[in-house]
Amino acid sequence: MKRIPTTFALSTWAGFLAVTGANEILHLNGHAALGGFALEPSVGTGPVGWGVALLCIGTAALLAVGLIRLHGRDDAEIGQGELLSFAGIGVCSAMVIAATLFGQPFAAVFDRLDLAFWSLGLSLVALAFDACIFAPDDEDEMDEMAFRRTVAAISASIPRQTDVRRDGDA
Repeated sequence: MKRIPTTFALSTWAGFLAVTGANEILHLNGHAALGGFALEPSVGTGPVGWGVALLCIGTAALLAVGLIRLHGRDDAEIGQGELLSFAGIGVCSAMVIAATLFGQPFAAVFDRLDLAFWSLGLSLVALAFDACIFAPDDEDEMDEMAFRRTVAAISASIPRQTDVRRDGDA
């Protein structure tokens, strides 16, 4: 599997946001516990709760699609995956910044904003690292490598003359 840091970061964010969105939807439908376990406190009621729930689930879906495309077969699909991944992390960044600047309702999503900022920073580093490592090769560089292979093949195909000297000849 390629892009392990990016896969880990996107999977973690997608899981967190999906669980948060599901938690909100359950609260909005009157459930305080699921399977005997208490749910996290609700972000809000009415349109605020639905907005946060839909934003979290939509962002989780965006990250999941980005992750699927990132592990695609052709360069165009991988490029789309990178764009979707950065867009999803951008939405996560906007939510954390909104929680910092405005407080509720996003402050209830992120219990500790210092850890949220660390998570965002590490996620961006993972995405940038993998984008640099797995960047497509430059066309000029590929042409240079093809040229060198061709010259090496031509050089190998030329018969060599050996200098055979006899003891008496000189």
